[in-house]
Amino acid sequence: MNKIRQFDIESYRILAELSNAIMFEWDITKDFFYVSTNWTSTFCAKPQKENFSQNFSKIFSLSPHLPDELTPYFEYIKQNKGQHIPKNYYHKIENQLLTKNQTYIWFQLRLLLRCNATGVPDRLFGMITDINLQKKENEKLLYQAQTDVLTGLYNKATVQLMITDYLKQSSLQDKHQALFIIDIDGFKEVNDHFGHHFGDAVITDLAHCIKNLFRHSDIVGRIGGDEFIVLFKNIANKDVITKKAQELVKLLQRKYTSGNLSYEVSASIGIVLSPLYGTDFDDLFQKADHALYHVKEFGKNNFYFYRSDLQNPRYISSRRLESSIPNNKQNQKAFHENVIEYIFKILYRSKDSDTAINLILEIIGRKYNLGRIFILEKNSNREYCNTFEWCEKKNVSLQNTQENIPDSIALKLLGQFDENGLFNCCDINLLLPEIKKYFTHVPVMALLGCTMLNAGVIAGIIGFESHLKPRVWNEDEIETLSFTSEILSTFLLGKRALDKIKLSHIQTLEILDHIDSFIYIVDKNTHEILFLNKKSVDFFGTNQLGNSCYDFISCENAPCSYCPMLLLTESIEQTQEDVYFPKRDLWVHSAVSKIHWDGTREVCLLHCHDITKFKKAK
Repeated sequence: MNKIRQFDIESYRILAELSNAIMFEWDITKDFFYVSTNWTSTFCAKPQKENFSQNFSKIFSLSPHLPDELTPYFEYIKQNKGQHIPKNYYHKIENQLLTKNQTYIWFQLRLLLRCNATGVPDRLFGMITDINLQKKENEKLLYQAQTDVLTGLYNKATVQLMITDYLKQSSLQDKHQALFIIDIDGFKEVNDHFGHHFGDAVITDLAHCIKNLFRHSDIVGRIGGDEFIVLFKNIANKDVITKKAQELVKLLQRKYTSGNLSYEVSASIGIVLSPLYGTDFDDLFQKADHALYHVKEFGKNNFYFYRSDLQNPRYISSRRLESSIPNNKQNQKAFHENVIEYIFKILYRSKDSDTAINLILEIIGRKYNLGRIFILEKNSNREYCNTFEWCEKKNVSLQNTQENIPDSIALKLLGQFDENGLFNCCDINLLLPEIKKYFTHVPVMALLGCTMLNAGVIAGIIGFESHLKPRVWNEDEIETLSFTSEILSTFLLGKRALDKIKLSHIQTLEILDHIDSFIYIVDKNTHEILFLNKKSVDFFGTNQLGNSCYDFISCENAPCSYCPMLLLTESIEQTQEDVYFPKRDLWVHSAVSKIHWDGTREVCLLHCHDITKFKKAK
């Protein structure tokens, strides 16, 4: 036996070195435990040899969140010591073990039970292999196969399988299982007007709300572009289901404004109860769908329970229950994993910037469980005004109270920002009294603030508030929120600059419209009219931008021989001349000059005074 034992141990030692596995042996007869020398590279100090059967739960510290197959196996051997064990002698177990770094990682344990000459087990050989990377990769692949790329919810095929399997359990007969089908009304109009990146963000936000409203044990999935499904499990009272449906309808109402137009989304929900109306998924799906279309026919933005006497809808659903993973899934990007990229695209591709910013604040607020996000912008009076705000529904808006904040007060808070323009406060109560007093009447417990810089000068503040309790902002949160602030800051500063240009343009036009002269701009070579002030439009008739000046102003069939633009040369850029329009019997004093337009054409500004009565008086 000694020779056999020496051979076995030596073979295992060589195998351990070749495979980087950790080897152990339990001498059941003596209750001794041996481990290979590489044990300590992963786990704590080598365990004591004696009394293994009393200490194995300390030596193998298993994750409390996973089923324990190892301890019952050791217990079984311990309780049947010295007896024949009518079981398979080889076992393979996967579980998480606590390492010396105090983290749980995945290992595979291969166990071989060896017997003595009488057939009674006397030794257990084991090999421990680190499979953490492989396990994580498998979990990632499984997650990708089971979930909808955009929202992170279960996809159609997975949710169908999960609900089908769950409804087969006979123990469910005494409680209600409610199958919800949720259809988002008005989403197509929002998607068409604001663009598909904006639409993706809306769907992600709605999916987040649906998932958070239900319990972790409920099954929530996305079954189409704007359609979701939920199995609300084990409910004793139908009133609970009704209340949940009411909350869902209210929660999914949204309004997005663009100019004078408003686009609203809401939810139509069909519900069917199991086992009252069956336990077969396909049958229940059709019945919930039936109830859903009943809602759609009677005004939408509501819910309805399926009944056996419910009349057939006029429109039949074309949904297919079975689903496969899209071929292009690997090329798509999940919103929750690419927040920054989506924010950038939403801002720069949206047709309505204010609506886009408000949506982004809401998405960020929900994703990071914030109570409030605000943007303070400095105006021309060096005062800070709250221009954008998102609040979690139960919180009170402070937008109206944060208007015209003096620069002197803002500077006191800005003094807390670091050289990177970041204010990282994990607990408001730790602030100095002179700063803390500004947070006395607000529910904020922790704050992450970022400055908006315009050419190195502070132009505003973007703040992210946590309201529930003090909060240590982790690296991912700081990086994402500060980068989000940077994108918003760049966009807003550009937008404000463009707004100033537009305002200046409007004011200039208003001035020109109030001048009692004919002012128009013409392409010198094509004679195309590029601009007319109000006086010109009113005198010469309907606005004819894009038409020829000789046709519209002079009433000629070809360029005028008396055109004042003919007086301009390479050396003469401006001149004045009295001009007579024979077909209008009109004399004007015309000041004509070359002006810069877009660099591609020669353009002239003509400023003309009506001098007809003076000419005729002579």
